[in-house]
Amino acid sequence: MWQVDYNIAYNKNKITKLTAADSDDYYVTTGGINPGTGSTIQAHKVGYAASSFYVYQQVYDENGKPIENLFVDRNGDGQINDSDRYIYKKPAADVLMGFTSKMTYKEWDFSFALRASLNNYVYNDVLADRADVSSNAMWSTSGFYTNRPVDAIKLGFQGVGDYYMSDYFVQNASFLRCDNITLGYSFKSLLKSPAYNGINGRLYFTVQNPFVITKYDGLDPEVSGGIDNNVYPRPRTYLLGLSLQF
Repeated sequence: MWQVDYNIAYNKNKITKLTAADSDDYYVTTGGINPGTGSTIQAHKVGYAASSFYVYQQVYDENGKPIENLFVDRNGDGQINDSDRYIYKKPAADVLMGFTSKMTYKEWDFSFALRASLNNYVYNDVLADRADVSSNAMWSTSGFYTNRPVDAIKLGFQGVGDYYMSDYFVQNASFLRCDNITLGYSFKSLLKSPAYNGINGRLYFTVQNPFVITKYDGLDPEVSGGIDNNVYPRPRTYLLGLSLQF
């Protein structure tokens, strides 16, 4: 026997009114981040999805590498300031999907559960907060150098200006995650005797969070609110179980 379940949901959200808005440019800041004192990376603005990212447009060199603290002058006034920030992407996924499957053959059973999230974006706060690899930033007052992600070393930023407000750190976090995989074997009438019906039971092995497929550079693309400041990966759990019926 093979049992399959599938579901799909489409999500679209847009702010249609802000009660305090007095112009088309009005917005409410949200989404505090670690780099910069009191910095926020998201905004609520009429016509856009809630908590959309509000960032500078990054300029890249001929090799496609971001140039630190160099952004596009979007309004053409010859200077870079808050007026050049723009709405870029959103944390909420456009499409959510779920897929579960269970197969049984004689005494064996095999099942798994998958989830997918498409077109959700995340601000990589872990990388942005550690992107400054200058000697002053990496040297600890305790007398040793602090760790940095490999991606931060590749960037080579020196902590100049508001580099962390770049849309470079807003990354596509679409993913396909397997929540669990289970393999089981059921048995009946174990230790059966003329005076005793025996023992029924099931032996099973389960892996929780076995894998996730994503292009996101951080530890985990599944982030609530769209800001990833998590430095601890989601655990993978192995479970061997036995259930008995007397």
